[in-house]
Amino acid sequence: MKNKIAIVSLVAGLVVWTIGNIYSEPVESGFGKIKLNGLLQFWYQNDNSATPKDTFRLRRAEIKLSGEINPVASCAVMIDPAQVREDDVTKKQHGEITSVGRKSPLQDFVISLKPHKCFFIDFGQFKIPFGMEGLESSAKLDLVERSALSSQFKWSDYRDIGIAIKGDFEVGDIKIQPTVGFFNGEGQNKLDVNEPIDFASRLVVKPIDVLHLGIGYYNGKKGETEKDNSRTGIEAKFVKGPISIYGEYATGKSEDKEKLTYYITACYKFLNSWQAVIRYDWYDPDTNKVDDEKHEGTIGLNYFIEKHNAKIQLNYVYRGEKGTMVDDDVIRLNVQISY
Repeated sequence: MKNKIAIVSLVAGLVVWTIGNIYSEPVESGFGKIKLNGLLQFWYQNDNSATPKDTFRLRRAEIKLSGEINPVASCAVMIDPAQVREDDVTKKQHGEITSVGRKSPLQDFVISLKPHKCFFIDFGQFKIPFGMEGLESSAKLDLVERSALSSQFKWSDYRDIGIAIKGDFEVGDIKIQPTVGFFNGEGQNKLDVNEPIDFASRLVVKPIDVLHLGIGYYNGKKGETEKDNSRTGIEAKFVKGPISIYGEYATGKSEDKEKLTYYITACYKFLNSWQAVIRYDWYDPDTNKVDDEKHEGTIGLNYFIEKHNAKIQLNYVYRGEKGTMVDDDVIRLNVQISY
């Protein structure tokens, strides 16, 4: 059954990709216009610390429909059948086997209103406004996997249900992009279970075209026990020709633990179709605990068949731990089509 689900997800993605190539321009819908996009990612991963140690993986099979009713009102829906397959695992508890994980392929559900050219309001389910790399499209990542800020702490690249007000202003040559949002605080496809509404905010300033500076703040409570769920982060990115350098620093509290993380990434494009990438990623999952800090050094090579729309990525991740050392290095391969 599981193999059938995986095959169906892949075939569905290929069908949508074919349709997307046929209809590369927006097509007429019942009312307004619609556009079809998608993302297919096929992974191979070898990780000594994981079970299984090595595996092929259908990482993403995203299908997105976006529509415009008029210049003021628009919408978007994105599903990913591959996420249901990965999340729908079983565990044995109290002598019984129960199914856990997400049951819905729904990723994004967005209704957007733009009452003014300088700001708009999003209603629905989407990524919370925190972090830089986490808000970047999965199709445009320089490395196969995101940094610990997203992959370990789940502080960014994190979807929730709520409302966000986004601005886009220019003061002289300076671009200013503020965002303020209110969310359930329980995560993807989940209703609120406590009284407080979570608050998120982010401010991005671009003083010159090549420089991006930002700060983010999130504060809320999670679960019926209303555990603290907060963080503060700063971000910066410099892009000049074939060179890009960027990084983030974040500290906060979740799961009753004070946490801290930072990373820095450098990229260099060469020979038109190639890109070399290196990242240093450090994180402490509990700052009150001794010798639990971890770090990862990643080197990557990207080959662009057609920019980010068709590419192959190969990463080697060296993992280090403070205290007891373990053999847990990782090799990741991503073959990607986006449209």
